[in-house]
Amino acid sequence: MTDAPSPKGWRAVTGHVAVRALLKSVLINLAAPAVLYRLAAPQFPADSLLPLAISGVPPILWLAFSVIKLRAIDFLGLFAAENVAVSMAALVLAHTERGALIGRSMQNVLLAALFLGSLAMARPLMFHMARQLSTGNDPAKRQDFDLAATRPDALRAYRVLTLGWTVALLVKAAGSYWLGANFATKDFLIFSPLWDLVSDSVLVSASILYGRRALATPAPVFVAPTVTP
Repeated sequence: MTDAPSPKGWRAVTGHVAVRALLKSVLINLAAPAVLYRLAAPQFPADSLLPLAISGVPPILWLAFSVIKLRAIDFLGLFAAENVAVSMAALVLAHTERGALIGRSMQNVLLAALFLGSLAMARPLMFHMARQLSTGNDPAKRQDFDLAATRPDALRAYRVLTLGWTVALLVKAAGSYWLGANFATKDFLIFSPLWDLVSDSVLVSASILYGRRALATPAPVFVAPTVTP
């Protein structure tokens, strides 16, 4: 009997990867910035933007460490770099903390534009994201992934996922804008990462479920050989 092929694409995603990423995100993007802001705020005038700038140090240092360690910027590094760039631009251009917080919501608008623009390419952005997530950029595994992606329904599925992420990122931006416009900085630094964690968890989970259903390769059907008398 022929064995079923090993899982490919989205079927190779495992739970421990998501758990580790979640813990790192909580520590680096939620706990550390909030603690630093609360410690720095009493040391500066009430209208100073420096406490907000200091709170952004942990994510920036983590991005730099990742780039040096990996010696390359993968798609996660690209997103992190865009996040940092927009946050710093908002901090420089804004005259108040409120303006800086609202400016941060633009990061997901730019990402949405990036996803939407990739639909004009032969392989949209979600194809490249799925390939890295599934293969770890191992050359041999990448070749297998690319071969599987030649299936007629594969690229269509990646295009649907890319369009879905475009819409989801705009929803995330709207949520971030509302938080920035209605919450004090100390509360924003808690609720904004929580909003990101919840919305990202829903988005990634939905993407994996859809990807597994749309891109799953059915097991081959065993056909008994004909015996000639």
